Amino acid sequence: MLNQDACYAAIERRDPAFDGVFFTAVKTTRIYCRPVCPARTPLRRNVIFYPHAAQAQDAGFRPCLRCRPESAPDSPAWIGSLASVNRALRRIDEGDLASQSVEQLAESLGMTGRHLRRLFLQHLGATPLAMEQARRIHLAKTLLHQTRLPMTEIAYASGFASLRRFNEAFQDLFGRPPTAVRREGGEDAAAGAAIRLKLTWRPPFDWSGRLSDRASAGLSAEETVVGGVYRLALREGGEVRVQPGAGRTLDVEITGAPVRELARLLAHLKRDLIHPAADPAVLERMAA
Repeated sequence: MLNQDACYAAIERRDPAFDGVFFTAVKTTRIYCRPVCPARTPLRRNVIFYPHAAQAQDAGFRPCLRCRPESAPDSPAWIGSLASVNRALRRIDEGDLASQSVEQLAESLGMTGRHLRRLFLQHLGATPLAMEQARRIHLAKTLLHQTRLPMTEIAYASGFASLRRFNEAFQDLFGRPPTAVRREGGEDAAAGAAIRLKLTWRPPFDWSGRLSDRASAGLSAEETVVGGVYRLALREGGEVRVQPGAGRTLDVEITGAPVRELARLLAHLKRDLIHPAADPAVLERMAA
């Protein structure tokens, strides 16, 4: 359970160490934000703090268009929960619920759908479906802001069954279509063009140290590390390149990957390169 006073102190100083650890839901605007949001700090009585964006979204709050919660580093708040919850979250992050039901996911983990929902509510405060819906919206918004992929490809990459469902989800959440959320200017990317994205990390973070850890653990045959650049060869003949970007970001370039594999690729990069573990001190300060 979050320590609400510690969370409020963190948003007052816009502390990047807590970026992605929790989200601020503002009752007066019905918007949820990152702790580093540049907007004026709301009054203490007007905010609720959630450890997961999915909880805020499920409670009826919509993502802030200014600080863009989808750009926050992945929340570590679930680390330490049951292994079955961790496995289910990993599968959801990789997009498995885009192609199967909660019951099918639960069965593959050796339990019933009802039991999986109970575990999620107990440990995360949100259902598997709520986590999946937040994942889809966050990935879609990331692709809208950072790429020129056609709308149909963004819909499929994010896990929506059709462009119509994608448009409906955005309209319901933001009160506007995805074309209004996308930044103006530029043509749709040509088929086969590289996809360039930025992934955010929270301090403390040591890119060189992470690459050394990966090398020490043993790189796969598809992975190489040269000159501070991580490369992953894809089965389709494409490649993923990751290197330091501006500020607290990593630059990612993906070529030759089917759009439906983007969720799985990004989940791999976040899990193995950026967020290997939560900072115990940060989580301790957030606990009530």
